[in-house]
Amino acid sequence: MASPFNYPPPGGAPNANSSNPLRPFYGVSGESPLQPYYHLESFEDDFTAQQQQQQELNSQEATRELLRYGAIKFVTIGLAVPFENAQTLLQVQYLPTDEHDNGDDSEDARAEQERRDEEFRRAQEEEDEEEDDYYGSGPAGDTGYYSSERRSRRDSIPSPRSSATRLDPSAAVFHERKDFDQSGYLVRTDVYDEESRPAFQLPPLKGGVWSTITTLAKHPTEGYLAPWKGQWANWLYEMMHLFAQPTLEATLNDTFDLYDDTIPLVHLDRVGPNFATMVASHVVVGFVLSPLELIRTRLVVQANSPAHRKYSGLFNCLTTIIAEEGVSALWGGVNLVPTLVYHILTPLFTNSIPLVIDRVFNINSADSPFLYNFAELALNTLDLLIRLPVETVRKRLQLQIQAKIPGKRYETVVETRKRPYVGMIDAIYRIIHEEGGLNKRLSKKTKENESAWYSNWKVRGLYTGLGMHLTTNMAMFVIGAVTNLQDEGDDW
Repeated sequence: MASPFNYPPPGGAPNANSSNPLRPFYGVSGESPLQPYYHLESFEDDFTAQQQQQQELNSQEATRELLRYGAIKFVTIGLAVPFENAQTLLQVQYLPTDEHDNGDDSEDARAEQERRDEEFRRAQEEEDEEEDDYYGSGPAGDTGYYSSERRSRRDSIPSPRSSATRLDPSAAVFHERKDFDQSGYLVRTDVYDEESRPAFQLPPLKGGVWSTITTLAKHPTEGYLAPWKGQWANWLYEMMHLFAQPTLEATLNDTFDLYDDTIPLVHLDRVGPNFATMVASHVVVGFVLSPLELIRTRLVVQANSPAHRKYSGLFNCLTTIIAEEGVSALWGGVNLVPTLVYHILTPLFTNSIPLVIDRVFNINSADSPFLYNFAELALNTLDLLIRLPVETVRKRLQLQIQAKIPGKRYETVVETRKRPYVGMIDAIYRIIHEEGGLNKRLSKKTKENESAWYSNWKVRGLYTGLGMHLTTNMAMFVIGAVTNLQDEGDDW
């Protein structure tokens, strides 16, 4: 008996698109009851592809926004860099007063001269010993040929205190003694002496910030691009600080389960924990990025002359400091304490001013805008009086090079103190003791130093650039007052 499956079904051959009677669910995909499952997989694949594409678009958009913001930040920093660099030069230049002029410089010159004389004496003794070994030592009081030969050779070697040639010994100019250092430069005993001032160095800066910018730009070895020295280091510091500080603050707030860091402190009931995390984030990030501030200060103050320039750029300065002074010089040394103090005071005063006005003075910006702006001006001035000396001392200490491996000499575009400061307290004392008071030689050519109220208090060296900051604070106060008056007029 033949199998029934060998006969064709009634109606002819089966259609290719029709379902098999033995497998009714195997046929056209559109007729399968499992088609929704296939559609679900296809939908998930399309959704995943769309998500990946959206993420790529978002990352590209974020990259473009970051580049756009970085370019805008670079331009805005470039507008402020000349004024900041001019203030840095005014802060680090060494201008001793009349009663302390030549004091430390003369001691340094005498110490250097004594060291050279000692080296000359030792070299002479070694040469005499070599001659004795070569010619043979004669009896005491020997006045033979060899003794005369030794004396003639010894007398032919010039002393460092004498000139190599003398045209007219009776001339007064030949009786003047000039001291030289190891590199052959004149040892300056007077910072105001124009004859001994190097060609790459500026004269004493007697004016303000704008006068310093013009003097620097017109100098032959500096040029019109000199006011923008260190801009890349400044921009890199600002960009890294902008991203690192809020990230660390948010991480600390999440770790200690605090309120959102985007909420202003004046709207919080308990401001202590959030204020502590904010100050801690500023201190940590500022300390980590402090090598960029060190590099920026040295690039700004160094001479721009190719023959005397020590650092060619940001990365060269970084590698040179590591090679000559060690990695610890980037964060430690005499710069450690000023760096921590500066980065503690800056966020402490900046962020506590609104809290003090609102909760201590009980002044509301909406109810009393004029009193609020006036209190803000007073507290900003107090902040300036406290932080400006710390900033001045810190920049001067950043110029002190304690090289373990001697390298090229660091030449500065302004006169700096040759003898290094021991620390922060010693720097404050030396600045007040040596540069405090009225300088008659500077006051003859400018009336600014005569009218400076802080000159009589012997703190002139600590508050260099105070006038510019006070003018900025006053301008912000006037702008805020005028804006509040306009708002009140609109309400009426």
